[in-house]
Amino acid sequence: MLVIDDDPQIRALILRLLEPAGYTVEEAATGADGLARLQARHHDLVLLDMQLPDLGGHDVLTAIRVEPRTRLTPVVMITGAATHHHKLKAIEAGVTDFLAKPFSPEELSARVRALVELKFVTDALEDAEDVIVALARTIDARDRYTYGHSARVSLYAGLLGQRIGLDPHRLSTVERGGLFHDFGKIAVRDKVLLKPGKLTDDEYAEIKRHPTDGRDLLRNMKTLAHALDIVYHHHERMDGSGYPAGLAGESIPLVARVTTIADIFDALTTARVYRGALSREDATSIMADEVRKGWWDGRLLDEFHGVLETLPEDDPRIARLQT
Repeated sequence: MLVIDDDPQIRALILRLLEPAGYTVEEAATGADGLARLQARHHDLVLLDMQLPDLGGHDVLTAIRVEPRTRLTPVVMITGAATHHHKLKAIEAGVTDFLAKPFSPEELSARVRALVELKFVTDALEDAEDVIVALARTIDARDRYTYGHSARVSLYAGLLGQRIGLDPHRLSTVERGGLFHDFGKIAVRDKVLLKPGKLTDDEYAEIKRHPTDGRDLLRNMKTLAHALDIVYHHHERMDGSGYPAGLAGESIPLVARVTTIADIFDALTTARVYRGALSREDATSIMADEVRKGWWDGRLLDEFHGVLETLPEDDPRIARLQT
């Protein structure tokens, strides 16, 4: 764990209390040094002084929460005579707990033990999510024509979400949901998923089960719960003729409608076993025709044109997903 405090006596006291219990404790006297140490190695807990000589404790906390590597690391803010306003500001920035000076050895040990156990649980959830991400990629890799599809859908959906001003939570949802939108295809047989010719009615019915199968497979993963609307509803149509729920119009979650635009565009502009890749112009023309049929959200397609204007076909973000 890491102690960020400019008072050497406080740091020494915390070391004396925690190291005999088996914890490895690093020290930092400034916010900048603390952030550098967090970048250099993994920590399970941060004890952070609210008042630091360079960066304020709130600034350090904000930096910790913005960085993906540390956003879930428990942070206990050590406070002296903190005002209600300062505590509220820390809560809004994502502080895990407070420890008031002077603190007792028993209180410090109890809080540290509880939060380290919580971090172990969080790490286990992240490890499980990493496995799910790997599985999602293997689904694309089953067919060389769809390799990288989900990652590109995530990219396109994220850029579209940014363009229409999605809040950070929903923007994260479309980016994660794009990766997992076809997860249910893990349950589709190869002879159906990779069939080069026209599907029979029974085979098409099997394909159409993948949104439901994906939702059911992921629904117990709490870290992915926010993406289930995308997994389940990305094949709905604005006129209600889609599946699996037959939702129409605004009743289709916005995050699903955003992902659908990205999904259809990538499917049309990449080669498949039954046809070659279409140009961007041909793909968006087909999608415009389908908007007129009542299938997709025309407003989102218009905004997606703006995304493409700022995203060259040879953009490195796309190129690295093709290999």
